[in-house]
Amino acid sequence: MVYYDIHTHHAPVHPEDVAIVNGLDPASSAGTGLLHSVGIHPWYIYNVKEQLAELKRQAVLPDVVAIGETGLDKGVETPLELQQEIFKTSVSLAENLGLFVIIHCVKAWDELIALKKELKPHVPWIIHGFRGNATLAKQLIRHGFYLSFGYRFNPEAVHAAWPDYLFVETDDRETGIRTIYQNLSGSLDLPLERFAAQVAENVRRILQLP
Repeated sequence: MVYYDIHTHHAPVHPEDVAIVNGLDPASSAGTGLLHSVGIHPWYIYNVKEQLAELKRQAVLPDVVAIGETGLDKGVETPLELQQEIFKTSVSLAENLGLFVIIHCVKAWDELIALKKELKPHVPWIIHGFRGNATLAKQLIRHGFYLSFGYRFNPEAVHAAWPDYLFVETDDRETGIRTIYQNLSGSLDLPLERFAAQVAENVRRILQLP
């Protein structure tokens, strides 16, 4: 049984698990088998021109499968308009390269949904670390978003995302992906093997694997 960590800042504890590692320069781990996401986090927008140039350089590296984290956060000082500009550019890059998008969103759900309606993306958009309630989960799913759950989650939202819109992640926690799988499958009252098989199917779909 393979465990998939859709968004993490650490290499997997078990080498046979599949992790998409965020924030590491993909070139530094070329040949290790690790997959990567690269993006401009709304917390760390400093020098837009240079950051976008570096994002475009890294996004085409062979082990990169996603753009992110990118997104909107009303809790930071960076103007929302600038965050939206970065986000739109990042999404356009993802569309051109056929990469899915990993999204960080805090208190900007209406703006995010509006951008999805405006941009009409063809690649999947995944909300990472989703902790919202079932009402928000259902609203996002109606608009075509996918939800990724980590150590802390709302069980009713997990039920709303199951089976086709659900992914699993460790983010920056030391908690292993296998523990989170067990927590989520228990929340759904499902055998671990059944849960893992569905997550694997979802991952293969967004990675366009056979």
